Amino acid sequence: MIWSFAALCAVVVVGLEGPRILRNAERAHDLDPRTMLALWTSATVAWVLSCGALLAVLAAELLGPSVKGILAACLSLLQALERNHAGWGIGGGAALILAASLRLLWIAMRQGRAGSTWRRAHHRDLLATAQRHHLHGHSVWLLDTDERGAYCVPGPRGGVVITRGALGTLTAAQTRAVLAHEQAHLRGRHHLLVGWVRLLDRAFPGIPLFRAAARDVPTLVEWAADDRAVRDVGMHPLVHALGSLAQAVSADPRQSLSIGGACPIERVRRQIERPTRNRPRRRRTWTGLTAALVMTPLALTVASTFAAALIPHCQCAG
Repeated sequence: MIWSFAALCAVVVVGLEGPRILRNAERAHDLDPRTMLALWTSATVAWVLSCGALLAVLAAELLGPSVKGILAACLSLLQALERNHAGWGIGGGAALILAASLRLLWIAMRQGRAGSTWRRAHHRDLLATAQRHHLHGHSVWLLDTDERGAYCVPGPRGGVVITRGALGTLTAAQTRAVLAHEQAHLRGRHHLLVGWVRLLDRAFPGIPLFRAAARDVPTLVEWAADDRAVRDVGMHPLVHALGSLAQAVSADPRQSLSIGGACPIERVRRQIERPTRNRPRRRRTWTGLTAALVMTPLALTVASTFAAALIPHCQCAG
């Protein structure tokens, strides 16, 4: 029971203080956006797995004879509850797991259906109003409108969309920077990361870790795509492109990733005022320590699972 209590405390701490831990690590040790995306994803996944596993372990400990009691309870639940006098604890834990799983599944289905419907409708609009065009070695959808905009849509029928208004504003180098930015989104599957944290925040809106992830991850994917564009084309073309497309249009910010996403001023300042980076070894050390902190709930939950399975249950004489 000690391991389970420690795991429960770790889940509460990371759920409440996880955002502060991650943001302090980013600011103090200059962790790059890709590293921060990995840390945010690991923290949210580990937290979800820890909660589910911890509830199962607590139910097993209430049942008595190790984890095998859960399987026995599934076959003869009423007898198990009567024998162990733990009906409220086990029933409540099972109901909580079921309710959380069903809510997560329901929100995921709604979110996935909405995205699929929007992408089909958007593809029909592109077929009617845009044409395929090869631009600087990239196949893009060229949208015939004077509005300035560039964004990408995931999926086999998606890709990079850019308007004639944007091409009329950007130079050749700036256009390459925009295309490199959007291609970085597609190659990095950034829509999956953003969709994951938004799913958790919608399903469980009261969790500070999920609320912070839904706010920070969309910004981090823009930073990561900016860094890729800078490596491919250079800083100045990207900075000027961000200024030209600061008010870039996007088909739907919930379903696409636009060059005008996040705060353009902050993104430009980040590129111009790059701090002196810490030594790689020191960054790796702090990355490992931060990862260990946010993964602590899962590690303790695994430890409590092994303890419940291996340590015999004590039937003390009354």
